[in-house]
Amino acid sequence: MGLLNELEEIKRKEKERKKELQKLKRNFYEDVIKKIDSFRVEARIYVEKMDIERAGRIMDEIKKIEKSLDEIIALRVRKILLFTIWKDERDVKNLTKEEELLYREVKEAIERHKNMIYGREEIQQVERKIDKNVEEEKGEKIEEYVLARVKAPSLKIALPDRNLILRKEDVLHMPKKIYEILLKSDYVEEIKL
Repeated sequence: MGLLNELEEIKRKEKERKKELQKLKRNFYEDVIKKIDSFRVEARIYVEKMDIERAGRIMDEIKKIEKSLDEIIALRVRKILLFTIWKDERDVKNLTKEEELLYREVKEAIERHKNMIYGREEIQQVERKIDKNVEEEKGEKIEEYVLARVKAPSLKIALPDRNLILRKEDVLHMPKKIYEILLKSDYVEEIKL
């Protein structure tokens, strides 16, 4: 299983380059997860064949791979968070598609935070209303979101691309439609700023 060696090498290089991200394939994470899933299938096959020792070795390897991947994620997320504060967007390079989404979300959150501090949030709200009206005139409906706090001890939400597990006191920005469904069961409450 060369995947672990590959991840360890990526981790080593990521640690060496303190101020930049090394170039990974655009769908790096997706590929790694697919490989992990195939190892799990392989382990299940060995369990069915009653070769528990071999299945155990594969599962141990999967744990090492996941630990290495978690460390890579942590190293890269730390850099991405610093980029959102210090780098111009044009200077940010070598993001995977998931990291690009994270970068944009954090950048927007920081901008909202700055606007709140400077008292510009009211201006932005007016601009959003104007943008919303323009979009609706074009026939495109903009999905509304709600800032909500989870009240349930544990909550699992099935999404088209993955399952989302939430814990009590988690705060998230969710589509209003989902919020309204969860509100009926008293699983969430809106946070008004």
